[in-house]
Amino acid sequence: MNTQNFVLHHKITTKKTSEAETHQTGMEALLMTTGNTSTSPFTLVIDCGETHHMFNNRSLFTNFTERSENISTSNPSSNLVCKGHGTVKIIIKNKSFTLLNCLFVPKLTKNLVSLLDLCKAPITITRDNSMFQLSQNNQTFLSGKLINKLMVVFFNQPTANLTKSSANPPWHLCLGHPSNQIIQFLNNKSEVCDKFVSKKTLIENTQDRKVKRILTDAGGEFVNHQFKSLASQSGFIHSVSPLYTPEHNGFAEHANQTKLDKARCLLLTSNLPNCYWAEEVNTAMYLVKRNKQSPYFLWTGVAPKIRMSRTFGCKVVFHVPRNLCSWKLASTGEIGIFLGITNESAYRILEISDNKVYTSRHVTFFENNFPTLNNCEESNNNMIPNTSWNSFVEEEDKLYNCLEEVEEKASISEDQSEDMSISSNLGNKGLESPPRKRIKVIEPRHPTLINSDISETNILAYPRRPTTHLTHSDPNTFNKALKSEESITWMSTVTKELNNMKELEVCEEVPIKDNYKLIGTTWVFKTKRNEKQDILEYKARLCAQGFSQTHGIDFSKTFAPTGQLNSLCTLISHSASLGLRCEQLDIKRAFLNAPLEDEVYLSIPQGLDCDKKKICFKLKKAIYGLRQAPIALYHHLSNWLIDWGFKVSKADSCVFHHNGNKPIWLFVHVDDIGVFGKNLPKFNTEIEAEFSTKILGLADLMLGIKVAHEENSITLSQCHYIDSLLDLYGMTNCKPVATALMPNTHLEAASDEDKKNFSVLNVNYFSEIGSLRYLSTATRPDLSFAVSALSQFLESPGTQHWHAFLHVLKYLKGTCSIGLTYCRNNQEPPTAYSDADWGNCRLSQQSVTGYLVTIHDNLVIWKTRKQPTVSLSSAEAKYKALTDLSCE
Repeated sequence: MNTQNFVLHHKITTKKTSEAETHQTGMEALLMTTGNTSTSPFTLVIDCGETHHMFNNRSLFTNFTERSENISTSNPSSNLVCKGHGTVKIIIKNKSFTLLNCLFVPKLTKNLVSLLDLCKAPITITRDNSMFQLSQNNQTFLSGKLINKLMVVFFNQPTANLTKSSANPPWHLCLGHPSNQIIQFLNNKSEVCDKFVSKKTLIENTQDRKVKRILTDAGGEFVNHQFKSLASQSGFIHSVSPLYTPEHNGFAEHANQTKLDKARCLLLTSNLPNCYWAEEVNTAMYLVKRNKQSPYFLWTGVAPKIRMSRTFGCKVVFHVPRNLCSWKLASTGEIGIFLGITNESAYRILEISDNKVYTSRHVTFFENNFPTLNNCEESNNNMIPNTSWNSFVEEEDKLYNCLEEVEEKASISEDQSEDMSISSNLGNKGLESPPRKRIKVIEPRHPTLINSDISETNILAYPRRPTTHLTHSDPNTFNKALKSEESITWMSTVTKELNNMKELEVCEEVPIKDNYKLIGTTWVFKTKRNEKQDILEYKARLCAQGFSQTHGIDFSKTFAPTGQLNSLCTLISHSASLGLRCEQLDIKRAFLNAPLEDEVYLSIPQGLDCDKKKICFKLKKAIYGLRQAPIALYHHLSNWLIDWGFKVSKADSCVFHHNGNKPIWLFVHVDDIGVFGKNLPKFNTEIEAEFSTKILGLADLMLGIKVAHEENSITLSQCHYIDSLLDLYGMTNCKPVATALMPNTHLEAASDEDKKNFSVLNVNYFSEIGSLRYLSTATRPDLSFAVSALSQFLESPGTQHWHAFLHVLKYLKGTCSIGLTYCRNNQEPPTAYSDADWGNCRLSQQSVTGYLVTIHDNLVIWKTRKQPTVSLSSAEAKYKALTDLSCE
């Protein structure tokens, strides 16, 4: 066999060319293979004289960019022109080759492949008669025939037997289309100066440059003493554009317009509700900074990463960790809507089933599917009319305009008129001025691109949904606790609970008999956390599956009384008037102290090594989950108090009093006890020994009510509860109003259209009114009538009722610190007042009853309710109100 080997090293010797030739293209070809012999379009010649791959067939290019440039050759008379360049994919003996940066030269008689460009490392050429092979690292990667001393390779053109859409995201939807911009969401305009200082410091530290000049409009948030002082101290020039000339501040106006245009497109594409405006603006800013001109790169010097950019509002499926699944075979993915990117490694997802916002890294995108949009298309695009907050503002304006025609009341200034709408960015904490004698009609201002009148569209139309991270959660079964990372801690809490039950002799082991009805058990695990969500304590409770109990067999009575708020207020008023101490007790392991009258048998709980088929537990005392556990605890506690000398109040079964030289009063609410008296240490010692009670000292927080002790008074308030309520609905910085309900307005039943508009808001009206009812019955009698009015529409609420609820929240914002103060006053006897608003309801003509009771001149009882029947006169309505008061 005649074999010759040649080793070719990748080394290019650059020949000298004229300046004109070098300036043309820098592409060269020796064209040693030029001849008249024609070859098939599916053959190529391998040559080492070219700097680029060259093909004469346009159909071989998979992607192609047109251009026209001359190619310098070794033959001056040859005139070759490159018509474009691109990528060529070919198949040689079932092996696929992709050649990049190939030139399209129509006048070539052969397809040429540059050997030097093909191989970037030393290769070996082996010749065997009329065949040749190209090898690298002793592995043959290409072979062909020698025809007229040319290395010719035959190839096939790829054919598409199966088509599939590209997996790449639709970038025209993912990316929007140069100065760098920073966005900052504000709660109110008074924060502008502080936020500017923080951003200025960040820019100067990261860019190693000083801010020398800023340009703003003439808004009050910029033109003020604070901003002027900041400019003089920091040494930068503050330029202000003239009034009503936004074109003088083109950078800011253009930036706002760009973001708003993109956010508007995202909103229309995704069809999400207006309450997600912040997510859309934030995503728009992310896209603006990563467009083709790359201001992000110009600003930071780092190329922006756009691999995570996806279509806003599209359908996604995000991964749920296995330890958070409800059971072993549950789905490990949930359907959601893409809301944007938190950083360069996580996505924000709105979970459809529970309307919570999650952050997750493992997400599958369906970028041509918009869940909300598809739902609307099913109804032939007959969408429900827009129920944005703008409509609420218009309604409120109409109602106030009606007052102008009927009543001669307040002179409302321009600033006060803004208080009629909620604003998360304007937070004036002062109350509105009382109505005056004249009315000034305020003409609506025309909106501009940067508008200081923030409409109520900017407010969340739902309770705030904090971002939920799919990380730690309490295990909901014993097996999950055993397999969790904190398994040792959880098992120690289980052991502690079992030891407590053994110490208190809660149960005993007995052999199972045929007539025993066993009740199942379950473990409940809970982590106690502080305000910062740091774990303070791990708890485990053994609970009975009370739903499997049968009446008459293993339980009889279940009802247990609980203390009434009216009784608590009465005792606090009495304590303040007589100068008594008001202390608080907490019974530890309350139910485990209560003996049972019924025979109850439990199956052996998990965690105990017993023969569950032969042994069970017979309960001597109650445990959590039993239906009769509350009444058992009440009987045990009340019997002990009676033996100690206490008597049960006839008006409230949870109020006990002990007569003597130094009387004591008790208020009992399950395991929370309020103690009122002067000689308390002896009683505290006795009850602590009997029930393992924790003495908390002076009452500080009872039933969610803050108790503030002063020298001659006690004040009850719920500021913390109001703050949490405002934060829940994103109303922390809303502008307060002076009344709980809008004056001279009557709520009416919602129409069908109004009900549909309300359903779009996706809010739980029943729960919202319940949160206000707790306030009105505990410490806020001023809310009593408003809550009574709103409660009449629990079954079919509309947008007007939701709007009235928000108005109450604005009232609470301005009156958050209001509470009930009980002062020392021994002379005033109990006093009661009642009244009635005859025909208050326009539809049914029913009247409204209102009454209150004071003891020692301190308010202890109040109520507002709609009378069940129609009164024929105001006198009859007042007598009915007096009857209700007498019953109280």
